[in-house]
Amino acid sequence: MEVATRGRPRGFDVEVALDRAIDIFWREGYDGASLADLTTAMAITPTSLYAAFGSKRQLFESAFSRYLSIDMAYASRALDQERLADVFRDYLFEAVDSMTRDDRPHGCMSVQIGGSRTALTTTGNEVRDYVAHRRDEGLEKLTARIERGRDVEGFDLRGMTPSSVAEYLASVSNGIAVRAADGVSRAELRVVADIALRALVPR
Repeated sequence: MEVATRGRPRGFDVEVALDRAIDIFWREGYDGASLADLTTAMAITPTSLYAAFGSKRQLFESAFSRYLSIDMAYASRALDQERLADVFRDYLFEAVDSMTRDDRPHGCMSVQIGGSRTALTTTGNEVRDYVAHRRDEGLEKLTARIERGRDVEGFDLRGMTPSSVAEYLASVSNGIAVRAADGVSRAELRVVADIALRALVPR
C-alpha cells in the first residue's frame, strides 16, 4: 500500500517498510535501532521517514501495532473460540508456532522490548512502558474471556480466579518467547505448551 502526500504518491510501500522496521526494532531494541539502521532497512530517506511517520517514536508505535495485528493475531483468534478449553489450547500452541516462524526472529517482539529493565534513554523507557501497557490490554481481554467461560460455559477453574489463570497463560507464553529466542525448537516448546494445557484442562 502506497501512501500519498500533497497529492503525490510516496515511492515506497508503507506495509513493507513497517515490516522491515519491525525486524530492526525487534533485533536491536528501540534505543539500539539507529535512524541509519531503520532507513537502510526500509529503503527510504530520513526525510521520507519523518514525512510518513512523524518521528522514530511514532514509527515504532506504527510498527508495533502492525506486529500485534499480524504476529500476535493468534491471541485474538484464540479468544474467539467457542469453548474455553479451545481458547487455552490455541493460545498456547499458536504462540509456539508464531514465535518459531522462519520469517521472523524467534521469540516475541513485545517481550524483547517491553521486558527490558536495562538502562534506557527517556524515550526508550517510554516505549518500554507503552509496550507493557499494550500487553496489559491483552491480558485484560484474556481475563474477561476466561471469566465468561467460567460464568457462561460453567468451566471449572478449580478455585483459581480468571485473572490468575490469565496471568499463568501470559507467563507461560512469555517463557516460551524467551526460550524460542534462545534457540529451543518448536517441537520442544510444543511439549511445554502441552504440559501447561494439562494444568488447565485435565485429561
